[in-house]
Amino acid sequence: LGEGVGAKETPQQRYQRLQHEVQELVREVEQIQSTVKEAAAAEELTPMALARQVEGLKQQLVSSHLEKLLGPAAAVDFADPEGALAKRLLQQLEVAKCSKGGPGKSPPKGPAPAADAVTFELYWRPEQEHFAQSAKVSAGGRGAAPAPPRGSRCLTPPSPPPQVAELEKRLAQLEATVRFEPESQ
Repeated sequence: LGEGVGAKETPQQRYQRLQHEVQELVREVEQIQSTVKEAAAAEELTPMALARQVEGLKQQLVSSHLEKLLGPAAAVDFADPEGALAKRLLQQLEVAKCSKGGPGKSPPKGPAPAADAVTFELYWRPEQEHFAQSAKVSAGGRGAAPAPPRGSRCLTPPSPPPQVAELEKRLAQLEATVRFEPESQ
């Protein structure tokens, strides 16, 4: 092709040159398209974009799972789903505490509770309470009251019947002490 400075190119040479330029143009366009695709893919995979996608998917998962568990009427704050669920469970526990009868009483077996209710069964063993009361009385009121028995699951401790003999003995000691003090003065 570089035959001369002023030489004209033949139609066949011109055709070959244009064909070569078109091939180069096609290669450049393909290269630009691939770099644009790579840039778009890299842009989508930034940490911030991934974090947004993960957060959106997490909220969808939490909302669908909570709706299955708590029913469609579940009002949950999706900014803090675990905290909202914990608050709701605590509220249900408070309602359950207030609605239960006295400890040691078995609730009557009735129909199954509603889906938004929490059911607790409390078990009370009188012999365990008797041992705890005996330990309390034998300590003579010194120090703090002992902890409830390990097996006890009661939310509120029952008031045990007083042990009359031990109380009468302590009352006699107190009366003797009170009578003794005025005489010594």
